[in-house]
Amino acid sequence: MNTAIMTYLTTPACAEGAVIPGIISLFIVILQWRQVKDQQIILGFLFFAVTMGLFTQYRGITGLHLFTGGFVIWPLLVLLLGDRFPWLLAYPLTFIGTLIPEIYGVGVAADWSGGWFFGVGGAGFQDALFLVPLETLIAAVVLNPFGTFMRKRGYFSRRVRVEEDAYPEDRDRRAR
Repeated sequence: MNTAIMTYLTTPACAEGAVIPGIISLFIVILQWRQVKDQQIILGFLFFAVTMGLFTQYRGITGLHLFTGGFVIWPLLVLLLGDRFPWLLAYPLTFIGTLIPEIYGVGVAADWSGGWFFGVGGAGFQDALFLVPLETLIAAVVLNPFGTFMRKRGYFSRRVRVEEDAYPEDRDRRAR
């Protein structure tokens, strides 16, 4: 087996950055995926987040950089959808949306460097594969009660029916 790959597999920081979040993500998806009401919409947003990561990633002097769209998408969906999208799924969906562009970026960098292997998750607990899903989960946890609070008042809800216009034609719209 290639010595670079063996070194990667035996380095504990690589397990911290990619393997541990991968196991956590798999466990969460197994437990929570059936609770998602709009699975095709969620998969579409995941495809969008992965595509955004693929097109925005670049390798700089300090490593691979990419814009993780999942950091914005999943907390907003938790805010807007509420019980239709469990907030715990923000972690694995962000992990997948970060992992695929990182694997692609490593492959491109390995191709440019003549086969030199760059690790995925090699920064350990400081790697984006560990931190970005965790930060996204924290944002989803913070926004979930706010979304519940707003839905109780009729915002963001598909169940509330508004029969009349918010500003009927005969009412003055100017501030008083």
